[in-house]
Amino acid sequence: MHVFSARSFWLPVLLATLVAAFFGAILGRRGRQWERALARQALWEGRLARTKEDDERARAERDALLSSPEAIERVAREEYGFAAPDETVTDFDSTARPIGARPRAQVRVSALDRLLMWRQLPLALPATVFLVTAFICALLNASSAARGGRVSSSSP
Repeated sequence: MHVFSARSFWLPVLLATLVAAFFGAILGRRGRQWERALARQALWEGRLARTKEDDERARAERDALLSSPEAIERVAREEYGFAAPDETVTDFDSTARPIGARPRAQVRVSALDRLLMWRQLPLALPATVFLVTAFICALLNASSAARGGRVSSSSP
């Protein structure tokens, strides 16, 4: 006895593949939205970290200025161009930045999130469902044929 006839074999395979294609498209779109949201989160976390570093640096400079005459003299020379009597001030490029970039913030992503953000998901999901469904239907037909003879698929 065959579970599926030659004609009806492809019906569940086709239906399952169409459903998987529909959900693959939806999940792929949601995955791209999730990826953009995680990128924005990493950007804002990086900005927050830089703001905290700047705040700590400003607090340390404030504390140094309140407690040390040397720090006040350094700020007067470096930022305002003041000089002691009989000193010459030479100003070099003050827009130069230190070498080395700050590291970007990393957002932890679970394995499920990585799967949803996989760009090939809308194609891979229906293809996988197609193969698995076809294999299961063929396996059901083979096992029913091994158990018994063929039974006619016509109705009484």
